[in-house]
Amino acid sequence: MAPDPKDPATPAGHHVANDLAELKGIGPKYAAILKEIGVDSIKELGHRNAARLKEMIETRHGDVVGLSEHECQTWIDEANAHHA
Repeated sequence: MAPDPKDPATPAGHHVANDLAELKGIGPKYAAILKEIGVDSIKELGHRNAARLKEMIETRHGDVVGLSEHECQTWIDEANAHHA
């Protein structure tokens, strides 16, 4: 049986399911973009800085239509509320 990624006893190196699309405003496209820059979970997103997150996305993907620092902060706020 595979380890449960939500179980605190799950080893740190075990792959965590990409749950970002559960958040309001993040669909499959943004979830994939975030995963490509190393943000592969809601918990990880909650630890990010909005300005830096936007910069990392634009460094890898160029200007993304509709993406603003405010939008990134909204994602971070949603992630933190999800884990509250």
